[in-house]
Amino acid sequence: MDTQSFLDRCYDAGIRDPAAWLQSRGMGAFGWLKGAFPRGILPTDCDGEVEVRGQFLRLEFKHTHKVRLGGIPKGQLYLFNALLKTGVFTIFIAGHDERGQVECCRVMRLVDDEIVSELRDPMTTDEFHRLCGRWAESVDSSFTYQ
Repeated sequence: MDTQSFLDRCYDAGIRDPAAWLQSRGMGAFGWLKGAFPRGILPTDCDGEVEVRGQFLRLEFKHTHKVRLGGIPKGQLYLFNALLKTGVFTIFIAGHDERGQVECCRVMRLVDDEIVSELRDPMTTDEFHRLCGRWAESVDSSFTYQ
């Protein structure tokens, strides 16, 4: 990817100072916390999260093959399941290509006290946008997705 394409993608993602953003990611690897938690546990990063009327939507972005083939790290799945069991979380794990375009999405939610995981494949970036909007409508009756 050339420099201008990188800067364009940063701008599209709402990153107005790419240098500061890259510097902030330096501590995102969390390897420096090795040994601070039992069993080799390290923190996970959160790609995105919103709260609407006490309900939370966690967004995770992975390469498409990891979403389709179940390549989500075991520790991250444990965390997602614990979040889902609170009854206030929905999780969207979007699979994307090398350009960052969404190609599929695993939707995880709690239904009748059971965790349900559904792969929506194929899915486009626009469809993922609508999925997020529909989630927002489902938790906030005053909001209409357009």
